[in-house]
Amino acid sequence: MPIFCDSREPNTIIQELKRKNLAVKIRFLESADYTFGDIGIERKTTNDLYSSAMDRRLWKQLDTLKRTYKIPLLIIENFQSFKNLDRITQGILTTLILFWKQQIIFTFDWLETAKWIEALFLKYGVGKSGREPPAAVKKYMTTEDIKLEMLQCIRGIGPMNAKRILEKLPDIFSSQYETNKLKTKLNSIKGLNKNIIGRIIQLKGIRNREGEREGRVYHMKDG
Repeated sequence: MPIFCDSREPNTIIQELKRKNLAVKIRFLESADYTFGDIGIERKTTNDLYSSAMDRRLWKQLDTLKRTYKIPLLIIENFQSFKNLDRITQGILTTLILFWKQQIIFTFDWLETAKWIEALFLKYGVGKSGREPPAAVKKYMTTEDIKLEMLQCIRGIGPMNAKRILEKLPDIFSSQYETNKLKTKLNSIKGLNKNIIGRIIQLKGIRNREGEREGRVYHMKDG
């Protein structure tokens, strides 16, 4: 059985796996970055974890991973310590562990990532008959599903509070709400204190700035 590696993955990791005399095949993978048998591994650096959660890729990728593989794993690379992460990234991780029941492996760098893939493959894949990676089993998450996941990344917000917020503010991440107006509406929602409201406003500010940057890049490409 070979390790199938997504063709968009760093060559450093792929070459390290080959250097270990492991059978490696490079493919365009619809789901997972590395796969063998029933195991599908999605790899994110800490920076990519944050950006992919903000632009909503993360939730779709992990949802597809869980539907496609019996053993879906997430590797977080370049991880130093939980306390050094910003609060939003901490919230993303706690959401994944508590509400998504996601199994996560933390690695220091790409070499440790390669070592983990090697160890998992040697434990699970050696001696088993090979097969091509399965077709991705996709369920397209609704915009509301993604907003719920994003809100639950904020410390102090669980599923119930996230639902209450969206019932009151279905377009919470749009640019139509200025800060004072948003604060007033959030204050009327049961279960939200000033600290949680402050974190929501902070997250929304980050999303708006990223949206503006994406818009500028889009117009520059058009020009």
